[in-house]
Amino acid sequence: MIHYVSKRFPKLTETFVVEEVLGLEAAGERVIIDSLEPPLDEPRSPGTARLRAKIRYVPEDPSRWQSFAAHAPLALRRPRTWLRLRRRAKADGTWEEFRRAGLVARRTMAQRARHVHTHFAYYCADVGGMAAALAGRPFTVTAHANDIWQDRNAPHLARRLSRAAGIVTPTEYNARHLREVVPDVPVHVVPNSVTEAEQFRAPADGPLLCVGRLVPKKGIDTVIAAFAELAPTWPELTLELIGEGHIEDELRELAASLGVEGKVAFLGPQPPDAVRDAYRRCSLIALACRITQDGDRDGLPIVLLEALAHGLPVVTTDAVGISEVVKHRQTGLLVPPDDPAALAAGIAELLSDRALADELGAAGRRFVRDRLSWDAKIESLRDVFGLSWAPGP
Repeated sequence: MIHYVSKRFPKLTETFVVEEVLGLEAAGERVIIDSLEPPLDEPRSPGTARLRAKIRYVPEDPSRWQSFAAHAPLALRRPRTWLRLRRRAKADGTWEEFRRAGLVARRTMAQRARHVHTHFAYYCADVGGMAAALAGRPFTVTAHANDIWQDRNAPHLARRLSRAAGIVTPTEYNARHLREVVPDVPVHVVPNSVTEAEQFRAPADGPLLCVGRLVPKKGIDTVIAAFAELAPTWPELTLELIGEGHIEDELRELAASLGVEGKVAFLGPQPPDAVRDAYRRCSLIALACRITQDGDRDGLPIVLLEALAHGLPVVTTDAVGISEVVKHRQTGLLVPPDDPAALAAGIAELLSDRALADELGAAGRRFVRDRLSWDAKIESLRDVFGLSWAPGP
């Protein structure tokens, strides 16, 4: 059994975690999930209903009795480990995480889980790492993007990863940095995967699509500016934006200032089925990822992989690890970040040359099918988890 410890589960923008757990279950593994925060009021992935894993929501502030009942047996069983972790938690400001780790560790042991894993090197990695140590189980973490690079997370990264027996990350771009941060911890590149989609040809007269949270690192302001440059030449073209975020008002104001507010549809967050419909309805997808001033950035956006899986032509930026999958003029077009004119030129080329658009779409779909299958990812994860290990009593 594998014990997943998540900051929040389920989460609409993290459907890949749901799919990963489903893949492990299909491979014969049992999974339990502890979520440290309740789910948001948002659409859910249909895969959530298929999970066999039992989800528990760990109290944010355990009562004194809950904490004592969880920690007392752990302290008796592994006194040196418990005292060491307690001292360190008091010293480095992770006392609340230590208290909650006791509740997680007790479930690990009660369910005889043989491995603890977290997605994202947020405070859930502190909780998961301490819980694994208290329970005497191996611990791994998948590090993605914001949790690695953003200024408020980067100072804690070494501590959160230091307890891991292994780190998983989706790109070589991330891996090079992580090996510098924790040189003694093995880092495994396990690319993100998506489900193979039904083959289709992107329509020549569909909208332009952009899918992503409305936050600075997604570069959606660049997409809107590029779209505005295209509007005089393609007056019938519209732009669909799927996602929500704290800069939505700014983006709406930008569209209005550029005179395209009537052609930009802010569709908000959408369930996976609606996003898949958009992949089939639109002519191409544009995403203008960037590195922000506070260090925040994407790793490899899942929406790009999903678009490739559907054969949808892609225009995006040559930033972070994107070029490991979107290869210029092979599986898509790459342009520099923060360059609306270059993005507009790339979009215009695919709108004008549908033969090239079809060729890139088909090549992207083959790449995902051949290199990014779920079966390969699950096999790699099981190797990282070392699932031949068996716990003692």
